[in-house]
Formats: sequence, structure tokens, C-alpha cells
Amino acid sequence: MKATGNSGSTTKKAESKIRISEMGDRERTRQIMKWIRFGETRLRRKYSILKYQNGIGMSIALGSALGMILMGAAYIVGWVPAWVTIVCSAIFASFLHELEHDLIHNLYFKGNAKIQNFMFWIVWLFRANTVNPWFRREIHLLHHKVSGQPDDIEERFITNGMAPGWRRILAMVDPIMALSFQGPSIKRDALRHFRKIKAPHEIGPFRPIFHLLWYTFLGWGALSLVNLGLGLWNETGWVATAHGYLNTAAVVYLIPCWLRQSAIQIVSSNMHYYGNVHSVFEQTQVLDSWLILPLHLFCFNFGSTHGIHHFVVNQPFYLRQAIAPFAKPAMRRYGIPFNDFRSMLRGNRRGSNLVSQDGLGAAA
Repeated sequence: MKATGNSGSTTKKAESKIRISEMGDRERTRQIMKWIRFGETRLRRKYSILKYQNGIGMSIALGSALGMILMGAAYIVGWVPAWVTIVCSAIFASFLHELEHDLIHNLYFKGNAKIQNFMFWIVWLFRANTVNPWFRREIHLLHHKVSGQPDDIEERFITNGMAPGWRRILAMVDPIMALSFQGPSIKRDALRHFRKIKAPHEIGPFRPIFHLLWYTFLGWGALSLVNLGLGLWNETGWVATAHGYLNTAAVVYLIPCWLRQSAIQIVSSNMHYYGNVHSVFEQTQVLDSWLILPLHLFCFNFGSTHGIHHFVVNQPFYLRQAIAPFAKPAMRRYGIPFNDFRSMLRGNRRGSNLVSQDGLGAAA
């Protein structure tokens, strides 16, 4: 009887695999969306606090900003070392990035532009090395429409689709390099979209000031290393004081922001496919290998969960993270690639074995 039971179970699994293999992208997408929605419904019924979405969002915004301030203050007075400050502040900044993404999708204080703008200012000023959220809202919503295409402004600016090599490595961790390497081709491919963007690319001096301080810190640090090796001069007086202030700013703000931004750009640009993309089903893979853990620490497990968002866009980031253990097995079962590291060698192109059967899919 036991053998018969095992045989029956194996037969059912085989039949299920056959049925799934016969599905096109559109049906697979619908099935994955059903599982994601089911997981969300079950979680909301279990935890009534999730209905207070606006309050949760505002608490995360204020709490993360306060966390960065307190960590900086603790470092300045000598209570915590530099590395603890950098790690913790980068994690707080990653919460703010996810919150900005939710705000872009209108998930908090819907219809209340004043409060949303207030939250936008918070999430941006504590991560001033990014484009402003009003500009990002337009290119991110475009991303969902043209993900994997040459006119996907947002993802291409963080190197999605670039050939592997030193140019891509530099562009992933340095926005000026990314703009230099990718800017002309993206502007050419997405000119019609650039013309429709209403939000200004720059608002105030915040991002230029960040970059001025950042590159000054890098340049001064490089000179200090040379001086350390050769002993050419001694920093004294106001020069030493200025350098000390700059190093402090780097620990409490500059390095955490750079670390968070680099982590998510590396993960995001590689978990999105570029080329051979014709549907939502083909837009992303899941990156949840232990190899990605150091990067995931600073981008809130992005590669492991962001694919869920492409199927169901109106879920807060914390809820998406909570249902991931339930949703990811369904994504795997219906054919979403997991840890397709070889795509990085193909400039994020989908492999021939991953090309969809019918080229169809639901809109994001």
C-alpha cells in the first residue's frame, strides 16, 4: 500500500509538471499572481495591524531617518565604531529606499499629495546620492511598461544590459561613470520618453553637494594613502580639522549611502533581464543564493523578492518580504528562473532555454 501511495503521488506530480509545461506565459502569470494574492490575503487576515498601512509607512520613514541620525550621533560621541555606524546607517537607508518605491506606487496616503511629498523629502534627503523621487517616479512607472527593452531608462542607467567587464563594474558603483558610459545611448533610445518627463532631473543642490563631498573624500583619501607610504607632508591646523570633518561625514552619511546604492544597483541590474523579454513573465529572475547575502543586507533582500512585485505591484515592501517564502515556490513551479548567474555573462539576456512559449503576458 505504501509503494502504491508513493507511486500515485509521483504520478500526480508528473501530470502536474506536464500541465504546467503546456501553459503559455499568460496562464503562468495568472497562476503566479493568484498565489501571491492568496498569500497576501492570508497574511492580512492573520495580522490586523496590516490594515494601518499609512501609519506603518510613516513610522518606517521617521524611524529610519531617526535611526540614521542616532547612529551618526553615537559615532561622533565615540559610543560606536565606524563600521557599526556604516552598516546600520546603510540598512536604515535601504528601508527608506523601499519606502520611496512604495510611495511611487501610491501605497501610502493615496490622494494626499502634501503628506506624500513630505515623505518623499525624507526618503530623499537621507539618500541624496540618488535622483529625486519625483523624477524617479516617472522613470520607474515607465520601467514597468518597458522592462527589458532599450527604452527602460531606470534599469539601463544602473547598467542593465551592459556587457560584463570593467566598464560595467565602474558604472554599477559610480553614478558619474554610469552617466558617462550609458547616458548617450539611453538618451538616443528613449528620447521620446525623456520628452514626456515633467519632473526636473535636479531639485536643489543636494545631489551635487553629495557628489562634491564624496569625490573630495575619495581624492583626499587617495592622497593620504600616498602620503602615508612616502611621508611627504603632515596635515596640521585647519587642513587636519577639515579632513577630520570630512571623514566624519563619510562615516555617518556618505559611505552608507554609497554602500546601499551600490548594493541595490548590482542586484537590480542583474536580476532584471534585458533582451528576449516579451512579457511580465520574462522580466525578472529570483536571486536568492547565499552568495548574494552581503548585498541583500543593504538592499532589503531585493533580488529575492522584487520579482514578486513585477507580478503584483500594489504590495508594501514589508508585506512582499513576508509572503516571499509562500510565493517563491509557486514562481519556481511555474518556471521563473532562480539564480541564473550565467545571464550576467550575456549582458542580462535571457538564455534560449528561457524564451517564452507564446510571447504573451499580463501587463504590469
